[in-house]
Amino acid sequence: MSKKSDVEQFSTQLSAQIWGHRFKDGQKGPEYALEFLNVLSGTHYKLGADSYERKKSTGLRKFIFEGEKEGAQDGVVSLTAEEKQYLYEMASDREQISVIREFFRNLEVPLHDGKGKAANRSWYAKTLYPLHESLLFFELRTKNGEPAYERNFFARGGELYFLMLGYGTENDLELRNKIEARLQYLLQRNKQIENIVSKLRGKLDKSEQNRKDTYPLRKVDEKTKEYPYLPVTNDAIYTDFAKEFYQLISLNIDIYEMFELMTSLITFQLSRYMLHRANDSEENKVTHFFDCLDGQTGPIQTLSGRSFSENELLIKNKFESFFENIYSEKIQDEEYVKKNLSAWKENPDDFLIYLGLKRLSKVRKNKVIKVLNKCNNYQDLSTKLYTVVKDIISDQLKRHQLNIVRGLTRDGGFGGYKAGSKYRYFMTDNFLQVLVYIVVKPKGSMEFNKFLEAIYNRFGFIIGEVESKRDGIYEKSRINISYFQKNEYALREKLRHNGLLVEYSDATAMIRNPYEAAEVQVVK
Repeated sequence: MSKKSDVEQFSTQLSAQIWGHRFKDGQKGPEYALEFLNVLSGTHYKLGADSYERKKSTGLRKFIFEGEKEGAQDGVVSLTAEEKQYLYEMASDREQISVIREFFRNLEVPLHDGKGKAANRSWYAKTLYPLHESLLFFELRTKNGEPAYERNFFARGGELYFLMLGYGTENDLELRNKIEARLQYLLQRNKQIENIVSKLRGKLDKSEQNRKDTYPLRKVDEKTKEYPYLPVTNDAIYTDFAKEFYQLISLNIDIYEMFELMTSLITFQLSRYMLHRANDSEENKVTHFFDCLDGQTGPIQTLSGRSFSENELLIKNKFESFFENIYSEKIQDEEYVKKNLSAWKENPDDFLIYLGLKRLSKVRKNKVIKVLNKCNNYQDLSTKLYTVVKDIISDQLKRHQLNIVRGLTRDGGFGGYKAGSKYRYFMTDNFLQVLVYIVVKPKGSMEFNKFLEAIYNRFGFIIGEVESKRDGIYEKSRINISYFQKNEYALREKLRHNGLLVEYSDATAMIRNPYEAAEVQVVK
């Protein structure tokens, strides 16, 4: 095991208890949405399902991405001579095969790293826009030269989001049925793509056609090993998520454009969930101060960066307080330490296993043992040893979780950073559209100031004068009120530029949702 991952087991266990199993860094925004759609499709569109089926579509992907790199190794993926012959028999001429391949390649979902560079993915880790459910498949890896499911990567946030919508609709089955029916319609309506994919897979994925790879979504019995779970299942925030999600997907928008909006909403909701779980005080509202002036005004940019840093601090503090509680439970009290300290010193490996740190590197393990041997009582364990163990795991724990939050923020379009500046909150056009679509009813309208009030009350968003005074950020900032007024006006201009705001006078502006709701046929 590499030094980089020597405390990863403990990190995973701790984060799972706070946020759920499995939230880890490394995912891109579109992958959260794709995972969710894969899971839902694999349950045959049942949010209350206990398991789901997965598709590899190995042959289809080899066809689409033939010539792309083959993992970390030198070389590229290619079809066998037999597979190529199958394709030639299927098509009227070879040129048609090239046209079909090019069409699917143009559907590849672009993924980018934190610096905006295209992610360097192998053929089996590439994904396509879900114009039809037949284009949904799970990420693979190569194992002994053969493609296998990458359980450790692709099955993370998407499964958890599926559970959130499931829990959020348990007491509103009508809403659940509407979500299921609408997504089923969006993902099954493009019959032309389905026909092409069916023909290709019939030739290239024969071995997979009658095989069902089923994975659990809940613990059904003692035989259920790894499965996704959320530490809290009864939380009102899940109901909010379900209502927002349905209001978005109910709009009469095609699946290609909807996928971009869906990605933005899902990442925004997952970010809210993490901050919601990290916030231990119901009295302290989690807020986001948005820079709507595109980093052009120093005081506003500084406030937005500070707002982001304060929310990151929530994550850090949650880790430390949670770890402190776990550590305190382990060493218990003076009597327990007095009874076990000698045995711990004599067998320090057993003590590390007891703490959940059996996979520490040799250097870190020796560091803990060295301090343990100098401990003589409960006080020493609760101060000296606690500090050492916390320092060993703290940086990695924080790094993993902060990377998740930063990735969600960046890929959701509600924040990020530019060279020479810190992370801050801002709104891309895509996120701004999502915000309007989930706050303003289809074909509805809302007065601009009421909209600002609504996004403050629901999401803790601060932009202009009224909410900055209400929240107290204006008084704390000690900057001129005109800065907040300019920030508010900049948002107004962004909305107008996106066709989401109509001005009737300087004093009157209406936010409007231009889309009507599509008819949803619920199959009972």
